[in-house]
Amino acid sequence: MKLNEKKMDTWEEPVYERTKRSAETYDATTKYITSRLKRLVFDYKQTKLIAEMSTVPQSDLQVLRLIRDEIEHNLRRYHGYSIKGSIGAHYKQVGIEKGIFEHMVPVNTIRNLLIDEYITPWQACNMPTCLLSKQNDLLLRKNGLVSSTPSIYKFWRRYEKAFVCDGNFKTHDGKHIDTKQFNLNDHFKLFGGAHV
Repeated sequence: MKLNEKKMDTWEEPVYERTKRSAETYDATTKYITSRLKRLVFDYKQTKLIAEMSTVPQSDLQVLRLIRDEIEHNLRRYHGYSIKGSIGAHYKQVGIEKGIFEHMVPVNTIRNLLIDEYITPWQACNMPTCLLSKQNDLLLRKNGLVSSTPSIYKFWRRYEKAFVCDGNFKTHDGKHIDTKQFNLNDHFKLFGGAHV
């Protein structure tokens, strides 16, 4: 397409209407992102089938990488808007009000669980998050737990490998939890089990 100088120079940047956070915008975000994730998982599986039959798999491998990136982008967008932007995080370290927003199960693991259909798009969007002190975030790094976890189902084990958890965490609304017993099913029951 040949560009027209006059049109380009007289084009006006659109001003989009701002939205205010509300139950409706959170619901719209959930519907859009979960629908998008379903489609991306479908696209991933189709592309993977094609790649397995391809004589030039490198281009398909790149497309698979791009789809994984897009899944991760959508998960982070949801977590930032609908979790961090509304409740702060599912869990909070006691005494921390403005901590590090942390995915208790690493995002790459969430993405891969979703692709393998071990979790639903809704579950992927609502995996546990936590507000953590900078010191404890550094301890996760020091212990090599930034992008790995010893247990997905008992997600508190990742923290327990790096620092003391018992009695040091509560839900976003102040309920103390037994981190030694609490698991992913408990998390989903607590945070909207109707969607599981």
